[in-house]
Amino acid sequence: MKNLNNIILIGPMATGKSSIGKEVSVLTGWKNYPVDKLKWYYRYKNGFDGVKSSTILQSKGFDALVSYSQKYFGIQELRDLINNFSGIIELGASDTHRNDLNYIRDINKLLEPYPNIFLILPYEDEDLSIEILTKRLRSRYHLDPLKSGVLMSYINKNLEFIRSPQNLLLAKHIIYTNDRPFHQIAQEIVYRSELKSKDTDYKNVI
Repeated sequence: MKNLNNIILIGPMATGKSSIGKEVSVLTGWKNYPVDKLKWYYRYKNGFDGVKSSTILQSKGFDALVSYSQKYFGIQELRDLINNFSGIIELGASDTHRNDLNYIRDINKLLEPYPNIFLILPYEDEDLSIEILTKRLRSRYHLDPLKSGVLMSYINKNLEFIRSPQNLLLAKHIIYTNDRPFHQIAQEIVYRSELKSKDTDYKNVI
């Protein structure tokens, strides 16, 4: 059953969605649902091969891994998750950007009723955002034995996520983090959220 009070966080990789989602959860008392973790249930249920995915990543890079993984977690699974979970929902970068016109149409239709969709970006300046997120990805993965060898494929795919107009079309609000503390960003999200039920009011917490 849809909960139109859901707070949905979108954005490229390394933009801080998970840390911000946890802080919003603390403020609201709502559960936080990171889709990048929850989607593993659906993937393996649908026949995802973890060994094959690792081989694809190491031999062909992150873009190829995304293409493979999307076969096992698509719009039907995302619809099931969003419609049946209530709280803060963090969508992965690849959930909101795909080179598939049918998927773009379907996700626009799926998310259209939700007023609290927040696009998280470091800065309004796109070049500065790219610089910051690239540094974060390098720091995150340069020692990872599986991902360090294909680090540039992560960086290049994230550039695609950042520059895609799709996130701007989906977002109802844009949050520029501007190096602010996560709890402060969470307060802004809670304050700007539009509630569809008078029975749900958490704004007195900020």
